[in-house]
Amino acid sequence: MALKNVAVNGLTLSGVGISGGVVSIISVPSVDSKVDGNGIFFGNFQFSFSGGNFAGYDPGTVSTVGVAVINPSAIFVKVDGSPVILEGDNNPSVSMTGLVSGVPVPFVTSWSILSAGQTKVKAI
Repeated sequence: MALKNVAVNGLTLSGVGISGGVVSIISVPSVDSKVDGNGIFFGNFQFSFSGGNFAGYDPGTVSTVGVAVINPSAIFVKVDGSPVILEGDNNPSVSMTGLVSGVPVPFVTSWSILSAGQTKVKAI
C-alpha cells in the first residue's frame, strides 16, 4: 500500500467526462485536525454538482442526482473517529442526469478526489 495525500478543504474533485458546472461540497472538514490551516475531510465525503457538461447532453444541464458520496479509503488514520479521505478516493458509479434535446436522461460516471489540496501529510 502506498501513502497518499490526506484531503483537506481546498481539494479538487473530478468527474470523468464532466466539464464546467459548479461543485458544492456538503461535507464539513474537521475544525480540530488541520494541515496548513485547512481542515481534514473524514468519513463519507458528500458533494453535489450542477450546471455542467457531458458529451451528447445539452450544455449546462448536467447534475448529480441528489447528493453524491465518496467513501474514505484510509485504513490507519482517523479524524474524529472516522477514516480520512485520501487523494484518489473515488466513487465509480455516481448517479447523474442531464437533458438530451430537452429530455431528462440519467447516466452514471466516476468521480474522484483529483488533488488533496495539500502535499505535506500522507496516510494509508
